[in-house]
Amino acid sequence: MEKYRYSDEELKLLENSPIPFAIYQSVDKRVVTIVLSEGFFELSGYKGMDKKEIYDLMDNDMYHDAHPDDISSINNAVYRFVTEGGVYDVIYRIKRDGEYRIIHSYGKHIYKEDGTRLAFIWYTDQGAFVGDELNENEEISGEYARLQQENERLRKEADASRKILSLKKSVSDLLTNMPAMTFSKDVDTGKYLACNQSFANYAHKDTPEGVVGLTDLEIFDEDTALHFIEDDKKALAMDKPYIFYEDVLDAAGNPRQFQTTKLKFTDDTGRECLLGLCQDVTDAMRIKREYTEKLALVQNMAEVDALTGIKNKNAYKERENLMNGRIQEHRQPEFAIVVLDVNDLKRINDTEGHEAGDKCICDACEIICRTFKRSPVYRVGGDEFVVISQDEDYARSEELVGLITQHNEEALSNGGLIIACGMAKYDKETSVAEVFEAADRRMYENKKYLKTRKDNG
Repeated sequence: MEKYRYSDEELKLLENSPIPFAIYQSVDKRVVTIVLSEGFFELSGYKGMDKKEIYDLMDNDMYHDAHPDDISSINNAVYRFVTEGGVYDVIYRIKRDGEYRIIHSYGKHIYKEDGTRLAFIWYTDQGAFVGDELNENEEISGEYARLQQENERLRKEADASRKILSLKKSVSDLLTNMPAMTFSKDVDTGKYLACNQSFANYAHKDTPEGVVGLTDLEIFDEDTALHFIEDDKKALAMDKPYIFYEDVLDAAGNPRQFQTTKLKFTDDTGRECLLGLCQDVTDAMRIKREYTEKLALVQNMAEVDALTGIKNKNAYKERENLMNGRIQEHRQPEFAIVVLDVNDLKRINDTEGHEAGDKCICDACEIICRTFKRSPVYRVGGDEFVVISQDEDYARSEELVGLITQHNEEALSNGGLIIACGMAKYDKETSVAEVFEAADRRMYENKKYLKTRKDNG
């Protein structure tokens, strides 16, 4: 079988589309790339790169940037799609700019007049899989940049919409098989001028012809129709595409969630029209929530000390890395590091058993958390704890360390649990580790002093 080729005119129009899609073909049991749209390049982070290199990369390793845990489900979906037909519907994660993003890919087969079978795949970016721990300004800045990019993409989409309406049959096939619901309306009458089969299915009509000539009030229940009409008014009042998420009911009354784009345009007769592009993201959003919940659970388990229930060494390292970044950018607020260590734990483990030793660790943790109740406390070793003292606790840092000293004085007299303690305040050091080392030295000095006091009675 030979690789299918579009005409130069068709190929140019398809490749310049801002809608993220790709067209593939199975040739001699191997998937080859026929078309990659401009929208695909932007969604995948390939914009600005050499197109031939990207086509070659897709032919040789199509899912090179997918999360390793998702490769199996992708391959299974591809196999079913190629061998059994039907639709291709899979959600997976790709790595872009150092983070994983959730991608929803949905595809159908297109049969050309010469019998060639092509696979048209539509891609939707469902957002970041897990956000880094950023401050508020970073989050706002990143979101603003993302929205700017999205608006630029939609402006290109608005220009392309006029071309889509006049495509020849082969490109009309492409529109017909789009998984996204597309439609156009007459602004003055509110009647549908055209739609694809996906929208007809949503409206519970057998064919697009069953939708043409009707209004929202003639298709949907009154509340849903009025909701759509209000969205149309907002889109018509804007000079740029109106993009939003919405919870709506389909014609059968089933709740769905859409990512919708609406924009106004003028057709060849001068008539003012509205173009709509709706992607049903109900299942994708559900899976994204499940991903996020599972990840949060795994991360929580990975950062919690099993014995005491407080944060562990992994969590401390994450916080340390974050603070180091802020130190380098000269925006880290003042803080103190307090290092604490349980005295005589080895002797207790050796003479009374590890169960008694574990109880001492838990008792020490309770004392430390009660004293530094407004600061994060980490167990970073068998009997070693670290406190990052900030804000109100930082202002009272000497007083709080004094409470530990007072506790130790009482413990020396009544045989209680002794907790060595050392503190150091940040003073323009280049890393958190330098502050920690100063606090750690003072803790060992205090530990030695307390041991001498106890041995001398």
